[in-house]
Amino acid sequence: MRFLCDEMLHRLGRWLRAGGHDTEIAKAGGPDGPLLHLALAENRKLLTRDRAILQRKRAGEVVVLLYSDKVHEQAAHLGRMLEVDWLAKPFSRCMICNTELKAASPAAAEMAPARVRAANLPICHCTGCGRLYWPGSHEQRIRETLREFARLSGTLQGSPPAR
Repeated sequence: MRFLCDEMLHRLGRWLRAGGHDTEIAKAGGPDGPLLHLALAENRKLLTRDRAILQRKRAGEVVVLLYSDKVHEQAAHLGRMLEVDWLAKPFSRCMICNTELKAASPAAAEMAPARVRAANLPICHCTGCGRLYWPGSHEQRIRETLREFARLSGTLQGSPPAR
């Protein structure tokens, strides 16, 4: 499943990317029409809190209306409603540009800090924007949040959904 988050759901969009989901995030200030057209053209679910967009033709085909302004509640709703697997492929997409990450070539890995190379950590490269990614101290916090989203959604093994 592919997503398009409107500007109000930027944080949720970044968390979807962290979980490995193909997620475009709309630029601030854009009108609804082009967003809806993009979602339809690219077969994306348009995630929004804007109820007015539902009055547009064909909006019902792709729009998913979220009511909460809290990202944990939004994530839980998506997990339950669309069966979003928050633990599907964590850290497999660029958090900035949404490109799928690849193992860094030796030349690209040379751009990583010396301490990362010395630790022999796996380094991934975004061919879209050129950023490098490797396991760091933030990784555990992100994984814990994704597990919490899965727990709230009822998709974490052995965890009933939160009510």
